[in-house]
Amino acid sequence: MRNIECFARFVLIACAATILFLALSPNPPNPAGLFDLDKVNHVVAFFVLSLLADYSYLARSALAQKGIALLGFGLLIEGLQYWVGYRYFEIADLVADGGGIALYGLVRNPARAVLDPIVIDKG
Repeated sequence: MRNIECFARFVLIACAATILFLALSPNPPNPAGLFDLDKVNHVVAFFVLSLLADYSYLARSALAQKGIALLGFGLLIEGLQYWVGYRYFEIADLVADGGGIALYGLVRNPARAVLDPIVIDKG
């Protein structure tokens, strides 16, 4: 296993744990203050998780499988939000999660062309 995979897995777990914590918090912080950027937050979070998942398992090029696993994580979050009672299950959140995963899929090849020589050759 390469150093970049170890680092990406650590950051992936830390990000997933932070996202889960924020998703289950009764009053998550809203840094924007005036605007509700919930769906944008979902897209960005799952874009970042997709990037980290991709670099966490470099030998597995099956991006669709990684995306399905991340979408399952989004479904788990929504299910837990329904269960805790003070948050809501929203299909729109799952769509936004999928949007972040799909967006990463669209920019993956050009992004990896730029990032791989930087992080893999030196990792």
